Amino acid sequence: MKKLSLIIVPILLLVFLVSCNIGETIEGFKPNEIIVVRLDIEDDIEIEKIILYSNYGTDSILKNEIGERRTINLKTPQKGEGLFSICVFTSANHLCSEQSYVEGGYRPTIKLKNGEFEFVKWF
Repeated sequence: MKKLSLIIVPILLLVFLVSCNIGETIEGFKPNEIIVVRLDIEDDIEIEKIILYSNYGTDSILKNEIGERRTINLKTPQKGEGLFSICVFTSANHLCSEQSYVEGGYRPTIKLKNGEFEFVKWF
């Protein structure tokens, strides 16, 4: 019995920590009803604003909140299937990703490099 608990307890702890999605919550929504998009910015551009669009809402971050960060996480509700896109605004223009398929619970990572969006990780 002791050997079994030495195996089960770490597994349960890992499942609990993964399911919590610390910092990835929106009040009134379960983790599987939220998408969190990580944007890694490799271009040397001065960003005014970044907006995440989905079927169920938007999230945005402004220049003063971005500061020197080059990795930004944005989240929005997404119950079930839908589409999302992300737009980066500079003082001169803006770049938007194409709309992409998403389901609640997805955690995609996108890279902005050479003025183009590249999907690095989908789930």
